[in-house]
Amino acid sequence: HLGMAQRDFFDHCTELNKQQKITQGPGGSTNVEYRIVDEYDSEISMRFFPTFIDEKIFEMPVTYSYVAWAPWNRQYWAENLLPKVLEKYKSIYGDDFKLINHPTQGKVYYKIDGKRRINIFIKDEQHVQSVFTDLKVEKRLNEEFEKSQSLEKAPSN
Repeated sequence: HLGMAQRDFFDHCTELNKQQKITQGPGGSTNVEYRIVDEYDSEISMRFFPTFIDEKIFEMPVTYSYVAWAPWNRQYWAENLLPKVLEKYKSIYGDDFKLINHPTQGKVYYKIDGKRRINIFIKDEQHVQSVFTDLKVEKRLNEEFEKSQSLEKAPSN
């Protein structure tokens, strides 16, 4: 969850790994993989790893893809997975996702509730990306960035 302590996240992942519910993602990359077997029309790989700020989860990018994806398997492309992931999110987080057309990411479905924003979009032909963000921390980071920029532009004596 957003705000979870870094140590608690790793301890939780270690426990889930012992239970064989999750594994390390492929290729030696830093991510956790969970295989979703019976919820979609084919097996899905869900990979995630948080961004930590002050040793707490600030943001959680989650990537979904069909295990059977291949360039020639059009039925397993992200464009077909996105509506299914969106429906699952609506059933968990509520039906009120909105759509915006982002200049670089294309169609982005988003929901803001309290201090949490959830974005869902097609990352590439293979992957659907969702990102959970702690808006309170994001606001603080933006304010700190703006302050640092104004200090750099301030005249020196």
